Amino acid sequence: MVLLILFLWMGEHVFAQCVWQERRYATVQQNNGGVDNPALAADGNITTASTLNAPLLGSVTQYLKFSTTITAGTPVTIKLTRPSGLLGVGTGITIQPFTNLKFTPDILGGSWSATNAGQSWTDGNLLGLLSGSGEMEVTFTPQTNVGPAVAFDGVAVTLGGISLGQSMNLFDAYIMQPSTTVSDCNMVLDVLSGVRAANLAVATTTSSVANPRNAVDVDPGFTTYATMTTGVQVLSTVFETVIFNRASVAGDSIRIVLQNPDIPLLNLGLLTGFSIQPYLGTTAVGSPITNTSSLLNLQLLSGSGNIYILTAGIPGSFDRVEIRMDGVVGALKRMYIYDVSRRARFPDLSFTVNGQPGLDPVCINAAGNMRFTVSAPESCATYYWYNASDVQAGSGSGFTPVITAPGTYTYSVAASRTGCTYTEAKKSFTFTVSPVPGKPALSIQP
Repeated sequence: MVLLILFLWMGEHVFAQCVWQERRYATVQQNNGGVDNPALAADGNITTASTLNAPLLGSVTQYLKFSTTITAGTPVTIKLTRPSGLLGVGTGITIQPFTNLKFTPDILGGSWSATNAGQSWTDGNLLGLLSGSGEMEVTFTPQTNVGPAVAFDGVAVTLGGISLGQSMNLFDAYIMQPSTTVSDCNMVLDVLSGVRAANLAVATTTSSVANPRNAVDVDPGFTTYATMTTGVQVLSTVFETVIFNRASVAGDSIRIVLQNPDIPLLNLGLLTGFSIQPYLGTTAVGSPITNTSSLLNLQLLSGSGNIYILTAGIPGSFDRVEIRMDGVVGALKRMYIYDVSRRARFPDLSFTVNGQPGLDPVCINAAGNMRFTVSAPESCATYYWYNASDVQAGSGSGFTPVITAPGTYTYSVAASRTGCTYTEAKKSFTFTVSPVPGKPALSIQP
């Protein structure tokens, strides 16, 4: 059988039909005061934010408007920080889709207002996503109280003051639309992080995620990290969600470089309370991957002391992954996250000679009839084949090497996905070609 040397790593919507999706941000903001740095909520930079400051027993509103009216049935996403404190208590957040944003002059100078488009969304009906503190996204489809979707121009975010000094950050609002650009398809687009309190009205001061963006910075030496801490708080979860530029292909993998500062030698059995949940948008891709999952692989990073590489192959397409630590008895209390990245799956190969399964070594007489083929090729990828000198030797889902002499040969294949600026890592394979057997030596016995 042919010897295949495999270097295998166990990938925003839609990869099928070769059509990507990308974000379109609201680009206009208005408010009636009480908002610091208001322009940062409509600058298309998901890392910058305005700050809404609600007066005691009053409210403050910021309007985020798109450049055109958005078609009914289009989901909209708002990124914000829910104020910390009592995690199970409502914070007076209301999100209202609108049309007809206008300014009305009066003797005090005037104010901005808009026409409501469908129902409002509050703490009680935001899909449970606000049961915690930190940076998070809320996604919903504007609609009436009885269900039909409505067109809208933008969203108004209101913060009611139920305690002194109540404030929150508002980063951006966006919808998804078909992409016409080429980009790094495994690029990290954003990071969300925070604490959830399992719907309990309890204060949590010991659970946190510090420096969350250190887990996705350009740091090949692994010197910077995010710190996830559950502390002494039980029944709460700390999370860090890494959002990629576009959806993966089923079979791509997640790679997490991590360290537990309290345990010198880590193994999967010690990762109690640690889990990974892939998502495609707001939809979970499978169940949470825990330390008992066969998908996980943990290896010590060479020369690092006690830094480990945790990999998991994801059977479905995903565009984000949430790393969780639960505050439960026996669980780890701290984890350093040095890096979170995504790896494309390597193609599977088949080998034939004259259309039949091939064997290794291959006789030189049959070398011209060898054929390597990508099994189940991706519909939105082109495959390139390279020789041992890394020179392109062919393209397409099948490849016949040009062999003119016996020897051992190494080739590799890589996929170039539609709309991506790069070619995925190469998968190598090696085979041997033997010379034609010589004439048999005969002897005649007397």
